[in-house]
Order: sequence, then C-alpha cells, then structure tokens
Amino acid sequence: MRRNQVAVVGAAETTELGVIPTMSQLQLHADAALNAIADAGLKLSDIDGFATAVETPQQVCHYLGIKPTWVDGTSVGGCSFMLHVRHAAAAIEAGLCKTVLITHAESGKSMIGKLPRSIPADSLQGQFEAPYGVYGPPSMFPIPVLRFMKTYGITHEQLASVAVVQREWAAKNPR
Repeated sequence: MRRNQVAVVGAAETTELGVIPTMSQLQLHADAALNAIADAGLKLSDIDGFATAVETPQQVCHYLGIKPTWVDGTSVGGCSFMLHVRHAAAAIEAGLCKTVLITHAESGKSMIGKLPRSIPADSLQGQFEAPYGVYGPPSMFPIPVLRFMKTYGITHEQLASVAVVQREWAAKNPR
C-alpha cells in the first residue's frame, strides 16, 4: 500500500438509538461493529485489524469471533478514537493489516456490563499499571498537555475554551 491510500469506508451506530438498558457494553460494541461492517460492504472475515478503548480489544474480538493480526487498545479518554484512526492508518501503511474495525460503546445509562471504576492490579491491563501508582487521566494527560501548551504557546484560558465549546456542541446532540 502506498502512503496516503487509507480511507474510512463505513460507519454506523447501534441499531437502536438512545438509552438501551438491556444491552451490555460488549453487546453495544458488537451491534455497532456489525452495522459498520455491513455499511462498508464487508464481512467479519475481512477484518484483520481492530481498535477500541475501555473494553479490551481482545474481549471485543473474541465476542465478534475475529482474529486480527493487529490490535490497538489505546485508552486516553474521549479522544481515544481519534488516535485509533491515526494508529490504524499507520498500521495499514506499514502493512500490518488491511482492514481495521474501530468500535466504541458506553452503557453509562445502565449498569449492565459496566466496568469497575478502578482496574484490578491482577487484571491483564492492571498488572502493568498498578505497580507504578496512580494511573488513568491524572497520569495520562498532564505531561502531553503541558508539552502541547509549550510547543504552541497555548494559555490555560485557551485550553479551557476547548472544554466549553465541546460542552456547547454536546448539548446540541439530541441523543
């Protein structure tokens, strides 16, 4: 594949919209994933790359029955999926995979399949993070944000305006 020949070919949401208290986060991932695959005119067997956050890529892949050659579980909050697109494009350009599925699901309105607030130290992910102390947003965001602010001369007020504008736009979302 030549550089800059990567494209998004499908996108979808869950079949049912709004509050879906009968579906777990994993089921929401699967429903939206199958809809996106159909929208792209693909089959599950076409997927050889996968990215998601919150649920582990392994959990979602196993649930969907796919066996990708490349996965990305980068989880940095609300912007995780922007990074997944960039990482997927890089993986495709590097020849690590050809077709990447990126999913996101939240069951914040129900407690079905809700992950615990803290990651257990003996879990797959926790065993690599818990021994080093605080993890999550307090340790993930400050260093790159401070570097961004220094590099581009951004003030705290300018950075705060991003959150204000995001909230304004989010309030316009009927879902």
